[in-house]
Amino acid sequence: MTDIFKKLKKDGRPRSQKAFSLIETLIAIFILEIGILGVAAYYSSSFKTTRVARNETIASNLASGLLDQELSNSYDDIAVGTGTKTRYSTDPNSPFYNWYDETDVSYVDSNLNVQPTDTNMKKIVVMVYWTDGVTPKSFQIASIKSKQ
Repeated sequence: MTDIFKKLKKDGRPRSQKAFSLIETLIAIFILEIGILGVAAYYSSSFKTTRVARNETIASNLASGLLDQELSNSYDDIAVGTGTKTRYSTDPNSPFYNWYDETDVSYVDSNLNVQPTDTNMKKIVVMVYWTDGVTPKSFQIASIKSKQ
């Protein structure tokens, strides 16, 4: 009986208890959910940015390698003309199956204007193509090879 009286104030009203109400708990959970959704959105965005950067780095490295390969040839061994878009790999299981390259070579003058005849300078343009999801992407790199 004395326990009941200890829970009452002198005027007969119950003493306030120090606990969370249901509404306070729901508000706290709601605020926590907003924070968690923000972090999830951040991770989703960072994964997409990482994928794009990785693909652009791969394209840059592939194009640089192809350009270096062309530049290692002698001036006379570099054929002038528009290249064809070819796959890096014909194996469907290869990670480079959906990657393509194209190499174009043209004669240029000292102002880098394309010329129909030999000017002792060739412009080599290497393009790499891939698809990021459903969006086609490309990377291009160029250099000049002169006759010595």
